[in-house]
Amino acid sequence: MWNRVELKEDSKSLLRMNYWPFVLVAFVHAIVSGGLGRSSGGANAARDWRDSYGNGFYGYYDEYSLVNDLVTYILPFLGLAAVVAVGMWAVTILLKVFLFNPLEVGCKRYMTLARQVKPEYQEMAFAFKNCYSNIVKTMFLRGLYTALWTLLFVIPGIIKSYEYRMVPYLMAEYPDMASYEAFRISKEMMMGNKWETFVLDLSFFGWNLLSAVTLGLVGIFYAGPYQILTNAALYLTLKRTHPSFGYVQQDDNYYFRK
Repeated sequence: MWNRVELKEDSKSLLRMNYWPFVLVAFVHAIVSGGLGRSSGGANAARDWRDSYGNGFYGYYDEYSLVNDLVTYILPFLGLAAVVAVGMWAVTILLKVFLFNPLEVGCKRYMTLARQVKPEYQEMAFAFKNCYSNIVKTMFLRGLYTALWTLLFVIPGIIKSYEYRMVPYLMAEYPDMASYEAFRISKEMMMGNKWETFVLDLSFFGWNLLSAVTLGLVGIFYAGPYQILTNAALYLTLKRTHPSFGYVQQDDNYYFRK
């Protein structure tokens, strides 16, 4: 059975010895995986609407005027807003599927290789040069399956997200692996390890809270790379201790060790 304390201490040691490259890769990973928050424009829109009409509707409006304003101004505005929203949603999905997911696989590959060799930054673009379509398909299915399970109830979606957790790492090492094999092997690796992995994630709660308080600075410069390195260590550990599926990982051999 793996020990989360050992994984975290090991990852901290690795982070200290090659700090800035890990910070950069973790920052890219945070962007493509949705780890950085997004600001909302709702307040600005409401303020613009209020400014257009002063401090709200004023004066007397009869029914005809209200209906006329509704048809003339509000409905076209809502229609345009809906079209823009759908367009933005479609663009976001396309970016996620064809750009962000492959970059996420590349970042995970970098963090995994860092325990054996000194990787180049080009590893982040690994998916674009190696079985790109297969990686895109597998990562898309991972997101789709998780979303569908989440629609049933929240808890099954969470469980499935842990079952599929190792899929990006498997794609990062074996880009030609069939999608069904990646899901099967990930499930086998996580069998009996989902709860411990949840506890591992929970152990970073304090760092994530501190990151939120510092507007993401702690996450960018320490907590992010620390957590991603720990997750990579978990993947290698589970892979090494579950050789039955035929993909055996040799022991870690950090490039900075003599």
